[in-house]
Order: sequence, then structure tokens, then C-alpha cells
Amino acid sequence: MMLQRRNPCMKLLAVVLVGLGVTFVYDPATAACIFALTLLAGRLFGGLRFRDQLKPLTVFVVVGIGILLANILFNKHNGTAHVLATLGPLKVTGTALWTAATLWMRLMCFALLSLVFVKTTPPQDLILSLVQQLHMNYRVAYGTMVGYRMLPLLQADYQSIQDAQRARGVREGRGPISAWRRFRRHAIPLLAGSVRKAGRVALAMDARGFGAFPSKTYRVKITVNRSDWLFVAGVAVVLVALLTGLWFLGVARFAIG
Repeated sequence: MMLQRRNPCMKLLAVVLVGLGVTFVYDPATAACIFALTLLAGRLFGGLRFRDQLKPLTVFVVVGIGILLANILFNKHNGTAHVLATLGPLKVTGTALWTAATLWMRLMCFALLSLVFVKTTPPQDLILSLVQQLHMNYRVAYGTMVGYRMLPLLQADYQSIQDAQRARGVREGRGPISAWRRFRRHAIPLLAGSVRKAGRVALAMDARGFGAFPSKTYRVKITVNRSDWLFVAGVAVVLVALLTGLWFLGVARFAIG
């Protein structure tokens, strides 16, 4: 797919450009349009199913409820805004709903941009691009990649610990107290396993002379070609056209100044 073939740093630049556009947007409709375009781009150009893009974002529904409650309680314009509904002592105003919807949609845009970038970018290609294009210190870059690669291993270890305790007849109750007890049972063996893995990885890196020289050679060369520049330019043009069109229609509002 096209997104998978793009240079990771150039793709990251495109994400930053869209993120900057979302940062200055202060209305829910414009943010929703950017969200929809990102969702469509992930499907058409990244081969990502809509369900795979939307399912990880369900946690932000809870965050949106928190944002709404915070604006209902603490928005400084609530005293002068038109009251739409009353929930006991709480007054739901149009200003609170507008602000909450804007902040929530901006947050959803940032989350979806990050998700599409991560799902269409192999970690090793990103690290190589950061080193070769942005001249990041390879010690920092490869150390970060090693830490990133440890996360799936920790998840597998956690599942193994959980299965082992169930096999021994340990019952897992419900509620916060049971969750705390379960965390204590899992934390110590998980921490011990992590320390052992980290020691083995450090020993293997030392044995291969990692960090002994100021630079290193690479088997894979990540390059920036004309298609990458055209991709970034296309993203910028679509973003500017969208924001300009919505502004002329009186939809877009910007938080500048």
C-alpha cells in the first residue's frame, strides 16, 4: 500500500503538519472532517479496515465524557451562555457542549493520526530513517527500538503468569481490592522476568560491540525519493484546501492569538 511505501520521516512530517492544523482548529465540525479524511486515508492508502482503526479509539469515548463533565462544571462562560438542559444542579450550556465537542474531536484526530502512522510504519524502518535522515544518535535510536520490542514480550509474560496462577487454583475476584491483589501477585514475577530479559539483551549488545564506534554501517538504506515529497505536498494541499473551504463557508474557527 502507498502509506507503507513512504519514507517514515516524511510520513512523520505529514502527521506533524496535520497535527498543527488540528491544533489551531477550534470547532468540532472541522476537526470531524479532518478525522474522517484521516480515517478514509488509512483505509484507501494504508489498507486498514475501519474497524481496526476505530476499535482502539473506544477508550477515548470515556475521555470525551470526562471532557464534557469538566466543561459543564468549570467552563468560565457557563454563567452567560444559553442553558440547553438541566441535570439536577448542573446546567448544560451550548458553550460547554461546543468546547467539549471541539476538544474531544481534536483528541480523536491526534489519536487516529498516531494510530495510522504506527500501523503503517515498521519500527525498524522508522529507526533507520531517524538515524539516516534526521541523524539521530544510533545508540539512542536502537536503544529505543529494543525497549519498544520488549513490550510484546512483557505482554506475553503477563499472560503466562496469569495462566500459571489460574492453573494453581488462584481465583481472581472482582472490584478494586481484588484488582490490587492481582496486581501484586503479577508485578513481582513480571518485574523479575523483565530484569532477566534486559540483562540478556544488554549482554548480547555488548558482545556485538554496540556503541563502541561513533558510527555504524547499515544493511538497509532508507532513502527519500520524489514520491515522498509529493506525498507530503499532497497532504499539505488537501489540508489547506479543507481549512480554507470550511473557513469561507463559515464553519471553521481557529484558536489563534
